[in-house]
Amino acid sequence: MNENFKKQISQTENLNEIAEIISQSTELHESISGYTKEPYDEIFGKGIHKLTMKFGKKGDTIYLLGDYKGKEEDNSSTIEVVLDAIEQGLLTSAHTLDRAGLFAGLIESCALKKVGFDITSDSDIPEKDFLFNDNNQSILVSVSADKEGKFVDYIYNNGLEITLLGHVTKGELRMDEISFGYITDYLD
Repeated sequence: MNENFKKQISQTENLNEIAEIISQSTELHESISGYTKEPYDEIFGKGIHKLTMKFGKKGDTIYLLGDYKGKEEDNSSTIEVVLDAIEQGLLTSAHTLDRAGLFAGLIESCALKKVGFDITSDSDIPEKDFLFNDNNQSILVSVSADKEGKFVDYIYNNGLEITLLGHVTKGELRMDEISFGYITDYLD
């Protein structure tokens, strides 16, 4: 995200106002446009590990894998586990967040199928930091209900940090009791 948007976000405390600022971001619209043509992260778009970054369907569960609190500089071990999970067919989508933060990553993952999200924040982190911190080394994934148990066991057995965020919805974007509108509000 460019410095002008970062400055506006740092000076704003209202989450809906920050979401409005992000909705006007040329970078967000360009990334969505790019993902429309090629819906893969660079890391997860190759060979047997090829997996889209778009959420599958309403009802899929959304998780964060790895360090989202910004303590770790290197997420290579998280990537390795995710690549193995992809190979085993456990994931519906995978999207790295290191460039734009959780909110923008959620928008990018929702945009292609025009779905939404309903997530819960982390009570140990200010909501603004949780949603809009663009120094985030975690990976946003979605999992279908029929594979969720096996996926969670696999992640725990590999000693990876896992955080349940919530679920994919029809189109509304929600965190806790806050509505950020609908996915169509963020598309061109």
